Amino acid sequence: MLMSVAAAGIIIFFCCFNAVCYAQKSPAYGFVKQAADSPRASYHDYIIVGGGTAGCPLAATLSKRFDVLVLERGGSPYGNANISNLASFIENLAYLTPTSPAQRFVSEDGVINTRARCLGGGTCINAGFYSRASRRELMDMRLNPKLAHQSFQWVERELVFWPQLTEWTSAFRAGLLEAGVTADNGFTYQHLDGTKVGGTTFDPTGHRHTAADLLRYAV
Repeated sequence: MLMSVAAAGIIIFFCCFNAVCYAQKSPAYGFVKQAADSPRASYHDYIIVGGGTAGCPLAATLSKRFDVLVLERGGSPYGNANISNLASFIENLAYLTPTSPAQRFVSEDGVINTRARCLGGGTCINAGFYSRASRRELMDMRLNPKLAHQSFQWVERELVFWPQLTEWTSAFRAGLLEAGVTADNGFTYQHLDGTKVGGTTFDPTGHRHTAADLLRYAV
């Protein structure tokens, strides 16, 4: 922890901020700045490296009581149709320019994969599926179940929606049940064995919601 300051709040510095591409419809996040505009020295209660799936909600929460600095190497997700639109999901992963929110890499065991390079992290490039962690996972991570439940509800209220099943996804679900992948859990956010319909971070209009949206709770 660095030197504490009196005022609570948050500031985010982009190490590689592509304003023209990404920030055309950015919300009024006055605390988001380019790294080149950062002061030579600053003091904060907490520094979060990476404004991704975990970094954004953590920053928003800590900013209620502390001064927080977030360092993110990518750009903003706002104004980028490849991120925002469900129809552009595959195009988003295939768009691999230096300004892309998706970065191709090869794992240590030789597997080609893609990781996020954008405020909001993996929620900007993944398929939009949402499910809660299981009770066993919470126990293994030694998390407080009550606080975890409240956190799940917060995220679900802001980012998660009931998916609209297509003919294909409905047929796939029916096929799983016919093949014996039971129980039939219907629609649920819970992590359960069997077949279920989980949540999606794409709203009914096909617009993606990301972890960056949670920063509106930042002070």
